[in-house]
Amino acid sequence: MSELHRRWLISLYPRAWRDRYGDEMDELLREGCGWRDVLDVARYAASERLLYWSRRGVEAMQTYPGDVAVMLRKPSAFAPVVMSLIALIVVLVAIAIAGAKPEPDEGAVAHVWQLLMAGQLPILGWFAVNWLRRDIRSGLAILAVQLVAFAAALLPVWLLGL
Repeated sequence: MSELHRRWLISLYPRAWRDRYGDEMDELLREGCGWRDVLDVARYAASERLLYWSRRGVEAMQTYPGDVAVMLRKPSAFAPVVMSLIALIVVLVAIAIAGAKPEPDEGAVAHVWQLLMAGQLPILGWFAVNWLRRDIRSGLAILAVQLVAFAAALLPVWLLGL
């Protein structure tokens, strides 16, 4: 493949992508590629341009966490866990203060618990839709942690009939 063709293929990508990966792509294309490789390069360049046109810079590029620790830093990954832990703490503090007897009228503690538990469901859904398709292994691990935290917050309420 000629240098002109290599430079044209690389120029299809956004500037931020070229700045970061252009030299590596040039080396790969220099080693030789067939027409299928050229089509793949053009297709992925088009997806970078079309799907991520509204964002600028390196953060606009498609990145896949590839690791549970990296994915856990995403707000949609840790927010449901934090909300479940807060709901569990609220219930345990209420049990320590008032006892474990069911009341006929729900109080503020019950409403806070319900808001925390129901409020994390859309975040769990967003996480599943957004991250499971990108990195299934790490996504399932984080989703399992989220569901365990959800169950831990639900367990005392269910066991004590509150």
